[in-house]
Amino acid sequence: MSELFKDSHYFDQSFSNFTANAKRFSDIEFEQCQFIDCDFSHSQFSACRFIECEFINCNLTELNWNYSSLEGVSFANCKLNSIMWGQVNWPQLALTSPVSFKQCELSHSSFFELQLKALTMTNCFAKDVDFRHANLAQSNFSDTDFRDSLFHQTNVRKANFVGATQFNIDITSNDVSNAKFERLEALNLLAGLDIELVD
Repeated sequence: MSELFKDSHYFDQSFSNFTANAKRFSDIEFEQCQFIDCDFSHSQFSACRFIECEFINCNLTELNWNYSSLEGVSFANCKLNSIMWGQVNWPQLALTSPVSFKQCELSHSSFFELQLKALTMTNCFAKDVDFRHANLAQSNFSDTDFRDSLFHQTNVRKANFVGATQFNIDITSNDVSNAKFERLEALNLLAGLDIELVD
């Protein structure tokens, strides 16, 4: 157990420039806290609770959430590579996603089968991310790079992909009803069809 967080509850506090590689934190509640320029890579938050917190310029690569809960948490300019988001204790009846990502790296991560309607993932780099069987309806994915990411039986109804690139979404095996795409990038949607495009 690390000595970094000695209390069990923190409210409206700012933590900056902490380095805690491969540490384990458990049963701590953070409410309206900010984490700025912190390095929690390869660490574990076990059964912790984050309520309306912000992570800014943090390295959370290969972080293990181990049944921690996230409610109204935002990540900006963070490294979030190789994270299994299924480890989070997500709220059961959330109408909108309890997390948002802006200008983050999310590569090699998994959102498999998650219910994250109205997710914000803008200006992100999301290479080789597993979105299969997830409900991401009404999400905002504008300006995000999805190269090599997996979409299958994924609900992206009414999602915004304007400015998004490199996505490979088979329209026969995903729900793309009323989703927004830029005209040129929308050609990627036809890749799974047995047709030939001619100029």
